Amino acid sequence: MKFLSWSWSLGRLRGVDIRLHFSLLFSVPIAYYLFRPVDFRGVVESLLWVGGFLLFILLHELGHTFAAQVVGVDVKSVAVWILGGFTNLAYKPEKPMHNLFIALAGPLMNMLLAFLCIIFYIGLTFISLPYADNVEIFIWFQTFQNLFFSLAIVNLILIIFNLLPVYPLDGGNILHAAMELFFGKSHADWITLVVSIPFLLLLVLFGLLTRDYILLGFCVMIALAVSTLNRSMLRWLNLGVNYLFRRAGYYYLLADYDRAIQVYTRDIEKKPEHPGNYLGRASCYLLLGQKERAVADVERALRITPNHVFGLQLRGEIYMLDKDYDTALAIFDRTQSISPHWAVPYFDRASILLDQKDFTGALQDLNKAISLHSRMSLFYLVRSLAHFRLGDLESAHRDQDTAVQISPQEALVMFDLNLTLYENNMDWAQDFYERILTRNPYDVFALQGCADAFRVNRVFLRAVELYTRALELNPREPRLYLGRGKSYLELGEFEKAKDDFEKASAVSSKLHLKKQAEELQKRLPVFDYQTNQLSN
Repeated sequence: MKFLSWSWSLGRLRGVDIRLHFSLLFSVPIAYYLFRPVDFRGVVESLLWVGGFLLFILLHELGHTFAAQVVGVDVKSVAVWILGGFTNLAYKPEKPMHNLFIALAGPLMNMLLAFLCIIFYIGLTFISLPYADNVEIFIWFQTFQNLFFSLAIVNLILIIFNLLPVYPLDGGNILHAAMELFFGKSHADWITLVVSIPFLLLLVLFGLLTRDYILLGFCVMIALAVSTLNRSMLRWLNLGVNYLFRRAGYYYLLADYDRAIQVYTRDIEKKPEHPGNYLGRASCYLLLGQKERAVADVERALRITPNHVFGLQLRGEIYMLDKDYDTALAIFDRTQSISPHWAVPYFDRASILLDQKDFTGALQDLNKAISLHSRMSLFYLVRSLAHFRLGDLESAHRDQDTAVQISPQEALVMFDLNLTLYENNMDWAQDFYERILTRNPYDVFALQGCADAFRVNRVFLRAVELYTRALELNPREPRLYLGRGKSYLELGEFEKAKDDFEKASAVSSKLHLKKQAEELQKRLPVFDYQTNQLSN
């Protein structure tokens, strides 16, 4: 994480890296601003107060850390910085009770610290009584009494602030875990989002009224975290950030891969030593089916950075597409050794095991992938296939529903690169889409996805029927025209195919879809009126 790159390690505690962020250097001038010490005693008091405050933040985070370790979750690091602390969990637990336990541990630690500060305050009060006649010693005792009383108040403020039901504060995490326990993950996201926003607005208002610019900066960071609870909000936020700072990423998120490639190419010309630009362009090439160009860019990136985890993973995925499973698995193992808490290698391993009919092994890897990244709809969808093949329909349906709840479009409509999931799995696909369409016969994403599944499995008449129904609901979607046109092409209905390809080109704003439609039109046979025959 870039955040941690600006920090210094204090050492390790129970295997956890304890780090101090460089922003803590500003704590000394802040302490001076708050206390304005005029003598040595004032300097000592202000420095001890700041030291105690930072120590309490660290202990708060260690409370989360030890709770996480109790429930079996690895913690990579704990960082303390000017605005608080950060516990870097290897992954978020799947069980809501575990999340609830971890979230509660921090405020409970502050409650204990507040109690201890009050005990010290009371103890110093009694200890100072015999020194009432010695003014200098008595004043020092009063200084430490005031210090501990102030630190007790600080802990109470930390408790109240952290228990605000605003994600990702502890209160927001507690709310999310409790709601997930009773209503499920997707409902928990929505409830936490709805509760967080008004409290966040109140914090912003308080910061404006008090001119607390540190709090306002913190509110901006909270707002970014809150947006992760809703994929639509997060997508718009990502689009905005990428538009301003990384235009190639903006086009990539819009799935406008040709334009993304153009910008990545310009970025490569400016910074040829930057592996990320090659890998971004390689991803676009791969999604466009231009595998050779993707391989070339991945190889360039790996020559610059041989252990680049995304580059290695992308190379393994290309081997996987070529059915060279042994080489792909070897690369995924290497990626896992470099980045053991990244979910993608486990997911890709599972995809290979599914293709090899090792459904139990695939399920184990999918469980691990989901434990590391619980907000990927595709992970749940593929796990539903593993459950389905093992005869566990209840678990398969639960995972299908979770995938749709996370992101209906991503769950129901596959990228072209992922359409191979449907191959020889038409029974699972029908089970999935029929459940969705039974609830809502007009779900355009389900109609499109089901049509894609029939087309991949060469049931073209059924595919045409479903594409047509979807187009009645969404006549501006180019992929529907392309899918139906490809089906007509296989059925030999060339005029209908030509009409669909022309419509796809007309309605699409994305260059690669226009090009695909034009290429498909070139493949159509031409009717020769002199011979009354079709010719290529």
